Amino acid sequence: MRGFFVFLMLLGSVSSFVSAQELALKKGIVLDSLPINDSIARQIVLYLPQDFELTTKWPILFLCDMDGAIEKKMRYLKALADKNGYILASSRSLSDSVSLTDKILAVSGSLGKLKDLLPLDLNRIYTSGYDTGGQLATIVPSMLRGVTGVLSVASGLPNLELINPKEPFDFVGIMGRADYQYLNLLAEEELLDQRKVPNFMLYHGEGHEWPDLRFLDLGMQIFTLTGMKRGTIRKDEGLIQSAYTDYKDLIMELEAMNQLRLAHHYAKQGETLFEGLTATEWFKAREKEVRKSKAYKDQKREWEAVRLKELILTEDYIFYLEEDVLSFNLDNLGWWNNQMGKITKYKNSTIAEEKLLGRRLDGYLNAIVDEYIALSAKVPNPDYDGLILLNMLKTITSPFDYNSYLQVISLTAKYGDFGTANYYLEALLKKGYTDADHLYELPNTGLLRISPEFNALIDEYLGEARYAIE
Repeated sequence: MRGFFVFLMLLGSVSSFVSAQELALKKGIVLDSLPINDSIARQIVLYLPQDFELTTKWPILFLCDMDGAIEKKMRYLKALADKNGYILASSRSLSDSVSLTDKILAVSGSLGKLKDLLPLDLNRIYTSGYDTGGQLATIVPSMLRGVTGVLSVASGLPNLELINPKEPFDFVGIMGRADYQYLNLLAEEELLDQRKVPNFMLYHGEGHEWPDLRFLDLGMQIFTLTGMKRGTIRKDEGLIQSAYTDYKDLIMELEAMNQLRLAHHYAKQGETLFEGLTATEWFKAREKEVRKSKAYKDQKREWEAVRLKELILTEDYIFYLEEDVLSFNLDNLGWWNNQMGKITKYKNSTIAEEKLLGRRLDGYLNAIVDEYIALSAKVPNPDYDGLILLNMLKTITSPFDYNSYLQVISLTAKYGDFGTANYYLEALLKKGYTDADHLYELPNTGLLRISPEFNALIDEYLGEARYAIE
């Protein structure tokens, strides 16, 4: 029952507080920390499912979250934690600015603390993460003994040298077909097979975002099924048939929507997943039937053509971006604008695979520009010319990212290029930007913001000029 108090008796000694101390935790709500005078415990975020009991051992899904939105993610996942019987946990000590060693230590310390406090099923300890958090989650089993699976969301694989083939684990990847990392994960399936990492890929039709709960539910069910196959979880016919029905329903829906490549993928995967647990004839029949259809063959040819086009274009983007940044080649901004026009045409195409291609290319181009900006800004002596070009490019690839315009205005004003600064100011105002106070506080713009041209633009679009226009 929601709000019910769970009283845990700590039987072992814990260094930072008295042993056998009574700890009160609520179940059914996200706890932003543990009420213990302990530095590790204070950083732990926890969710206990509503039917949590001390007399039962519980699987745990540890979220490797590095963007500071862990409570929001847990609230999104808690219905699935209740349904599948999972404890959710994370640590606030994880962030992109922390070294990999410190991240692993934070995960290790948190799991160690939770093992002391809660009746965890030590055969069912899983990690999960979104984007870069997914990469960290994938590394953890090779660094910490006892982690048995990874649920990676919207993330490619990390450096495979960090995955130890001597420490096997189950990998479940959830990836949108419009996600710019989609092609990477497709290729990485084979690499996981080579390293003997059991893997199951749940592809959906959206982009680089948290997927519908349906796919996260399937991911948790896969962990349960693989545990049953290994004998670490008691075989439960009810759970097997429930998962079987969910998989079957998904395949039938995909066929009805004429998404035959995805239907074929899930039919093949269903054979592997349910083999040894229940009859798989239905999956075999669907896989064969879909594969023989003309529509499937047409979609496969369409996909192969788009895939080749994408590989060529993404290589071009990397090559020209490096060249333009190194040479401060402003003349090539027209080429980039033309590329965005092509991407928009793909996104508006009547061909399904081209629509997905357009969304992937859009995401990929913005991702690599963002990465270059982040790397350029971190070095002790930034290349300001490169940063100016990158932010100019960002106004092309993401026209409503106001920060990129502000950065161009600030950096060009720093070098006295008021003409370019005012050009990007007007472009920003035309996009609907309205924060006049912030514009008058931009770094490096002391002389720019008292100029007549700057104030005339503020007056024209916002009616809030602070200094004389003439």
